[in-house]
Amino acid sequence: MRIKVLGCYGGQLRGYALSSFLVNESILLDAGCPTRALTLEEQRHIHHLFVSHVHLDHIQDIAFLADNRALKRMGEDVKRTISIHTLQENIDIIKEHFLNDLIWPDFTVIPTVDDPILIMQPVTPYESIVVDGIKVTSIPVAHPVPCTAFMLEDNGCQFIYSADTGVTDELWRVANEQANLKGIIIDCSFPNAYEKLAHISGHLTPHLMAQEVKKLNAYGEVPIYLYHMKPETMELMIQQIEAERIPNLHLLDQTVEILVGEA
Repeated sequence: MRIKVLGCYGGQLRGYALSSFLVNESILLDAGCPTRALTLEEQRHIHHLFVSHVHLDHIQDIAFLADNRALKRMGEDVKRTISIHTLQENIDIIKEHFLNDLIWPDFTVIPTVDDPILIMQPVTPYESIVVDGIKVTSIPVAHPVPCTAFMLEDNGCQFIYSADTGVTDELWRVANEQANLKGIIIDCSFPNAYEKLAHISGHLTPHLMAQEVKKLNAYGEVPIYLYHMKPETMELMIQQIEAERIPNLHLLDQTVEILVGEA
């Protein structure tokens, strides 16, 4: 299993793209920036999108991914739809407030109800589905809106993407139950001085993140990857993260590709 970082930041500036991860060629985790990171041909291979929650930095490119696919489908492509997998609460919000023919056309009924570009498929926490050979399980996390982490499993190896989360125990409970966990992507958004804001907004600071990762039984053995850093405070964040001296810790950037279960 290959996880390519398309964007991994909690803010958008030149050179810093919003959260989106490409699993193998056909599965997306969140949609902050895929249309800016991928060619039209690469986008053509995407058929599943797992949305953790409905904050704009995680869903904005649903609009442009669908728009690009609508034009691409004017040809021989047989498998043209994109299935969006997310909580039913998130589906309701996207339909009412985003793909509502006001903010953006409703591509769940375009070009027709029976043959749409987008298909909404609700997920249930802790239940697993298999798409394109990857088993995906949703795990509730702590955020002001309904939000789930996603655990990916392939060939007996597990990998967890936390999505946006504050202090949580459930994520670590599930992580500690896995027999062959190969890595966790975890939120780390604000400098330590903004701890109150982090608690209110459902995010982590370097200090809070350091406390969270120690809940992992395999602390120091399983790689931890940090994402959702705010670009405007990156230098300070790096200093504070390094000061925590966490073993096997990695800061993600848009050049990283994680190989899970491969030598």
